[in-house]
Amino acid sequence: MPGASPADLEQMPDRLLSSRAAAGDTGAFTILVRRSLPSLRGFLRRLGAPPDLADDLAQDALVAAFERIGDYRGDGAFVAWVRRIAARRYLRAVQARMRLAPLEAAPEPFSPAPDTGRSLDLDAALERLSPVQRLCVTLQHGAGYTSAEISQATGLPEGSVKSHISRGLSRLRQDLGSDR
Repeated sequence: MPGASPADLEQMPDRLLSSRAAAGDTGAFTILVRRSLPSLRGFLRRLGAPPDLADDLAQDALVAAFERIGDYRGDGAFVAWVRRIAARRYLRAVQARMRLAPLEAAPEPFSPAPDTGRSLDLDAALERLSPVQRLCVTLQHGAGYTSAEISQATGLPEGSVKSHISRGLSRLRQDLGSDR
């Protein structure tokens, strides 16, 4: 499909679009960006990035993905691959801030008990977690990082990462009213 129309490109799977993008088809990469950008921004917000930083990091991750599009193997969704790139960039930003104040020392946010008749959405529930819990939970469940990878990326001991994930998930279940 050398001269594929925009409608044809819209129907193509990520793997084929990435192959075309690697061969120089910027239209194919544009489709990948359009498909993944909203999810990528939301993912970065769930990690704890403020809106402006989330937008900047999403853009940086997509530029990096464009430069390394040949590295995408198509084993999973393109957005999952870009999320890992964005997560690494977010972690670097957090680590730069950690030089001033360690992540472990971040204070627990004030969070009043939820109304029993009100259900919270996931983003609101994540906001109620401590920054380190939100980071660990989102990296594991949003980006697919293992506890060991999170430990390596954040500099936290692996046992602490597991503890933050466990406490964070427990709090999320409580806030979201899950019986699991």
